[in-house]
Amino acid sequence: MDKTRAGYTEGVVSIIINTTLFGLKMWAGIVTGSLALTADAWHTLSDSLSSIFVIGGVKLSTRKPDRKHPFGHGRWEQITAVFIGVLLGIIAFSFLQDSIISMRDKESANFGVLAIAVTIVSIVMKEALAQYAFYIYRKTGNVSIKADGWHHRSDALSSVAVLIGIFF
Repeated sequence: MDKTRAGYTEGVVSIIINTTLFGLKMWAGIVTGSLALTADAWHTLSDSLSSIFVIGGVKLSTRKPDRKHPFGHGRWEQITAVFIGVLLGIIAFSFLQDSIISMRDKESANFGVLAIAVTIVSIVMKEALAQYAFYIYRKTGNVSIKADGWHHRSDALSSVAVLIGIFF
C-alpha cells in the first residue's frame, strides 16, 4: 500500500465523515434545543483540523532529501503525531473541566430520542474511522495516522460516556 496515498485517503475520509457528523449534530442540536449537541457539533468539525494536519504531515514527510535535510523529511510524521497527542490532551482536559462544572452546577439535561440516535450514529462512525485509521497504520507504519486513529477512538469513547450518562 502506497504510504502517501493511504495517508491522504485516511485524512480525506476523516474530513468528509467529520463534516457530515457536524451537519447531523448541528441539525439535531438546533431541532432539540440541545446546547451540548450543538457544542459537540463544533467539536466534531474541529476534528477535521487534526486530519488536515495528518494530510500535511504526510505531504511534508514525502519530500525528497535536500541540502538542509540530507536524510529526508520523514520526521514530519512524528511531529504530526505529537501535535495530535497534544490536541488529545487538550480535549481530555476540556472534557474533565466540563464534567466537573456540570457536576458542580447539577445541571440536568433533557435528551430526546433524536439526540440519543445522533449520539449512537456518532459513536459508530467515530469507531469506524478509528478502525480504518488503525488498518492504514498497520499497512503503512505511519504514526500520525495511528495518532489520528486514537483521536477518533477517544471521540467515540467520550460519546459512549455521554450516552451512559443519559441513562444513569
